[in-house]
Amino acid sequence: MQNLMVQKWLLCRGTAIVRVASFTLFSLWLCAGSVANAQTNQPTLDQFSPNPLEITTSDPLLPTPPKKGENLDPEQSQELAAALDRLNLEALAKLQAADAPGAFEIWNRELRLRRYLGPVAEVEALNRVGKIAWENSQNLQLQFITQRLQAIQKEVLSQSTVNVELLQGLALAFQQVRAKGPAVEVYQQILEAARSREDIPAEAQTLKAIAQLHANWFNYEKAAAVYEELAALIQNHRDLFVVNPGVPNRTTVQSGNGAAAVPVAPPTEEESLKQLAYMYEQSRKPLLAIAAREKLTSLYLSQQNLKAVPPLKMDIASNYEVLGQLNLANQYYQEAYASALVVQQFAVASEALEKMAKLYRSQKQWDAALKIYQVQLTVEQQSYNLYGVMETYDQIGQVYMELKAYSKALAAYQRGLEVAKQLNHKQEYFARKIQKLNQRLKN
Repeated sequence: MQNLMVQKWLLCRGTAIVRVASFTLFSLWLCAGSVANAQTNQPTLDQFSPNPLEITTSDPLLPTPPKKGENLDPEQSQELAAALDRLNLEALAKLQAADAPGAFEIWNRELRLRRYLGPVAEVEALNRVGKIAWENSQNLQLQFITQRLQAIQKEVLSQSTVNVELLQGLALAFQQVRAKGPAVEVYQQILEAARSREDIPAEAQTLKAIAQLHANWFNYEKAAAVYEELAALIQNHRDLFVVNPGVPNRTTVQSGNGAAAVPVAPPTEEESLKQLAYMYEQSRKPLLAIAAREKLTSLYLSQQNLKAVPPLKMDIASNYEVLGQLNLANQYYQEAYASALVVQQFAVASEALEKMAKLYRSQKQWDAALKIYQVQLTVEQQSYNLYGVMETYDQIGQVYMELKAYSKALAAYQRGLEVAKQLNHKQEYFARKIQKLNQRLKN
């Protein structure tokens, strides 16, 4: 009898093979029962499971939790916070050991207890664990965290006073778990609070956060509408948004779709108009993009920021080109060229000339195109851009080919080959062009 009990004991631990068949089956049944009980104590979570973050049963770390409306005393809070920090480290260790289910089981326990340290601490923890869940593709855990954040949001709305710090934490946490809709809702609440206390900088900062959130989710039309509002707000209160070097500005933290939380600088009129133009361009509204860029041009001129004007003129010209308004496109390319020369932006000047020449070529205005290329040659030579000189000779040769002026085309390609040899680039290209032209001229 004693031997049989020893065998039973060994078999339950999987360390011995029992020779008696009947006793083996009985023992296996006992062991299976013990394993089943263990699994019953730790059920696998699925989408139909109760949210583990809403469980309110007592925990060994807090056997007698405070009643609703009551708080832990400072000493209890400090002890609990230290214990929860240790749980976080334990969960991280399990995750590093490739035990994600075990890690999130510990984190869920930590998150359940964090609520007793106050909503701000809980939201910060939900944000932290939400980031880990996203990085590890734990969709079910993201669902649980989102549900808990929404429950906190509902509690916040029921309060008579607005806790802006908590709302900001909620917005960031919602973004961390990629819950765009709830994040926008919270930012709207923050926006209303800023407006009610007439805090213009806070209102602008929140509008920027909302606009960036829409943009990060590729909703450019909604982003544009918010940037319009932001730009108008700044224009009406410019004195509040003057950036003084050496004077620190208020910043918040923002995250977006697939992006970690990063610092966000205070909004400026320049940035708002730039983003506005970009959003309109992305949503295929070039006329509205032009309007935003015209405002930005006026802003730069008022600031005597002449170097920022030529690239902006190029963008406006490109917008008109998309619209098929080639005369206006040509006009703005000319303005871009002229303003670029003033500030010695030779690359921009050359690009503007190249765009103008292509416009003339598209309308088969070959003589006008050749005149532009001659001006471009001068610009490239003045800026010692041999590569640009070589490419311009190539374009001149192509125009003469269109005109069937083969001797002039040959001369242009020969000049291009001379520069190509200096650069040790495209020699074969020009040599082939010259060879074909020589054959044509002989025939």
